[in-house]
Amino acid sequence: MKIDLTFGVEKKFDLMLWWGIVLLMAFLIFSTAIGQALSFLLIFLGFYKIYKEKINLRITHPIILPFILFMGIRILSIIFSEYPSLSIVSLNKDIFFNLILLVFVILLSQYDKKKIHFLIKVLIITAIIASIIGISKVLLGFSQRALSTTSGFSTLGLFLSVIFAVVFALGRSKEIFHYRWWWFIALIIIGIGILFTFNRINWISIGIVTLTIGLYKERIVLLWLTVIFALTLLLFPNLTERFAQMINFMQNMSERDIIWRGALLIWDQHPFLGFGTRTFHEIFLLYDKLVDKGVGGWHNEYLHIYIESGLLGLISYLWLLISIFYTGLRALKNNSLQKDRFVLISALLAGFSVFYLSAITSGFILDPITKILFFFLLALEVIVIDGKTSGNSNLNIGAQI
Repeated sequence: MKIDLTFGVEKKFDLMLWWGIVLLMAFLIFSTAIGQALSFLLIFLGFYKIYKEKINLRITHPIILPFILFMGIRILSIIFSEYPSLSIVSLNKDIFFNLILLVFVILLSQYDKKKIHFLIKVLIITAIIASIIGISKVLLGFSQRALSTTSGFSTLGLFLSVIFAVVFALGRSKEIFHYRWWWFIALIIIGIGILFTFNRINWISIGIVTLTIGLYKERIVLLWLTVIFALTLLLFPNLTERFAQMINFMQNMSERDIIWRGALLIWDQHPFLGFGTRTFHEIFLLYDKLVDKGVGGWHNEYLHIYIESGLLGLISYLWLLISIFYTGLRALKNNSLQKDRFVLISALLAGFSVFYLSAITSGFILDPITKILFFFLLALEVIVIDGKTSGNSNLNIGAQI
């Protein structure tokens, strides 16, 4: 059986960009260095394509506009930072790599079901492998919590949780999972990997998403998953203890109460544009009360964005998050929407739900790995909703932004 590695891409330059995206999704959770190198290359070549082919970028799209505004305000918070020498680093560490969203949209262009399904399969396989590595490290005694080859338990936990939510929502997609048992095994492996990260917010996130989707259309599978995960918790005393801490969260906040109290002491000092990016160490006033002196952030992304970029930054951030759901839900209500697009949009919204919930005690848009995953899924939403079907028109979504 001959495999078409070109995926219908005729130009060699475009084919190189396509495989750049595939490799980025395949290596993202395994190597930050490779992920950033591929992101840099894709951004550089993507904007070269925009310039060379004179692609007209309009920023009025309901998802792209708040993204551009958020980027602009983050730049302003750097310019007017209380500590410019610290904040300026964000230009190449943070702002630059955010441009990957525009590049994803431009490079994927039209709605090509074959390409999108392939990319989702790559992410699922990647998550399964990362989960097995994380589980193995714990069972073999190399670490106390599941880790990937490049990231800590928090990043791996969020990555796996988002993919788990997407996979669970795709359970009846025969184009992604030819056999239901493949889907079920993928859920178990990724789910156990999430349990072994010992990250409570991710447990809560996938619990909420799984319960919501499961009660709607996967009741039997929800019951089996509950039994399997409950048995896993009982077999490992450390997991049982962590689960008890999750139930009694207010008594086990891992010093977040001190961190958030520190934010309350300064929240009104720079209300519009904040203190500037990467200023936590300079402005946090309660270090003497922390046992863990390595804390480097506010452990709540909504709070983090506000302290760094003020009310303007928080409003633009929330506008982006709300627009993602509003645009997706509005598309789902469209009676003429194709079934495959309906399933994909539903799965993407499930993944975004995990991102939003995780931001309550950690974050994603400032992490070099999870931000790329977030922007990739966001680009997929834009393309699945608004992209012309491949082959039906020369108009691509890039020209509509």
